[in-house]
Amino acid sequence: MARTASAVSPPRLVGRPRRLTLDGLLDAAIEMGLSELNMKELAARLGVGIATLYRYVANRDELIRLASGRQAYRHTPADTGQPLAEIVCDYADSLYSSIGSNPHLVIGYIEARLGIAAEIEFLESYLAALRARGYGVPEAMELYRALGMIVVGAAVARAHFNALAAQGTDQAAELDRAFAAWDADELPHLREAAPFYADTDAMCDWRSVLERQIAAFERRYGKRGEARGG
Repeated sequence: MARTASAVSPPRLVGRPRRLTLDGLLDAAIEMGLSELNMKELAARLGVGIATLYRYVANRDELIRLASGRQAYRHTPADTGQPLAEIVCDYADSLYSSIGSNPHLVIGYIEARLGIAAEIEFLESYLAALRARGYGVPEAMELYRALGMIVVGAAVARAHFNALAAQGTDQAAELDRAFAAWDADELPHLREAAPFYADTDAMCDWRSVLERQIAAFERRYGKRGEARGG
């Protein structure tokens, strides 16, 4: 007996289904918006079962952490051929701002929940900028490590000082409270350094420290001019 038109099965799609990647998953989550992210809706958007998402992330919280990190690192500065010190400080400023608005990135990195997957586009862009100025990858990575240590340290310090302010105190008050447990003639060196230790702006001044590091880098490897084509 012939089947009716309504009983005919739809044609089978030819070819492999689109392969999901972690980058693709994070990008889709960012596009949908992280604040109200729904895993079922995300799976539907990607054309996969919800169980497929959990092959890439343990849960919704991990997905949001990874996507937040990726989103933060996407803010790469424009390369207009500016001198080395300027372009490196532009990258540092972008990183400092990203960590400032997403302090959980530091915890995610410490706990190995964030890694190169979040940083990859930012680092690739930085390396391209340094290569365009005539520096090799080993040299560029040397400066990148210095940038990271300086900026992340300053961002963590700023987050700490902001948390103190939210508690109604500050670095100077906390230091005075600590001194109260010691006799007045004890800790003479720290007491002398107290005004500097309590200078939170100086402790968060990553730019002047990084500029000195860049100057030392240029003395070691030479100034190589503007970016090619800049």
